[in-house]
Amino acid sequence: MDKQLFIKPKDLSLKVSSQNNLKIIDSTFYLPGSDLIAKNEYDKKHIPNAVFFDINNIADPDNSLPHMIPSKELFSEMMSDLGLNNEDDIVIYDNSPLLSSARAWFLFRYFGFEKISILPGGLNNWTKSGGEVTDKVTLISKGNFTANKERKELVVSLNQMINVSKNINSTILDARSYKRFTGEANEPRPGLSSGHIPNSKSLPSSDLINKDGYLKSLNELNSIFSKGNISVNDDIVATCGSGVSACVIAIALFCMGKTDVTIYDGSWSEWASSGQKIVKGEE
Repeated sequence: MDKQLFIKPKDLSLKVSSQNNLKIIDSTFYLPGSDLIAKNEYDKKHIPNAVFFDINNIADPDNSLPHMIPSKELFSEMMSDLGLNNEDDIVIYDNSPLLSSARAWFLFRYFGFEKISILPGGLNNWTKSGGEVTDKVTLISKGNFTANKERKELVVSLNQMINVSKNINSTILDARSYKRFTGEANEPRPGLSSGHIPNSKSLPSSDLINKDGYLKSLNELNSIFSKGNISVNDDIVATCGSGVSACVIAIALFCMGKTDVTIYDGSWSEWASSGQKIVKGEE
């Protein structure tokens, strides 16, 4: 794991007691069909003074696809409403099985904000290390957060993805489960065909995370990518069901030194619902 990107519970505890500009964000997210609702889980227990980063709602309201990246202006307004300021030191954690912190990390990065750390292992790691949790409502004073850029080179559109899938020099990595990739398992979104984008490779995000919710070690990640014949020098696009677990691939490669991985934000939700070619099984 990248020591600069990830923060240990004891170091977060020190920041909590000594830093006025610390903001803690709970970015818990569950797939459709889960019995759990992220906001309810946050309301039951969260790190004291953490605010809830709702991946479903921090999105473009004019797009029918799930949680597509909002405009710079809307993201700025939403982050200000969460009490964030540009000079803040932001720590993200989650209480979900797929490292959804990676999606929040990606969005902040997309909008030019780099002062971010992630608490590996999320809320479980925090409580195991003696950290407090609460069900108290966090009091928020409106912040002045302003996104200073949009790094559009970090995402691809449907039209770009169609071209990428025809380009044998590009590598498309699909973070969904292997059975969703092959079409053996149903998609969690009702009515969506299963299968995968032509010329894509399966790399389930769950393979990159250990049982405690940590991103695997650099040695383990290097081994996984080399077994899949994937090089950090490749032109890589990460995709998944709806743009969340693809960010786990992006963060793994970021820790391996590759900072230019692009995300197909519409992901399978867009590809499968827009009449594109679908491949079943292995290619």
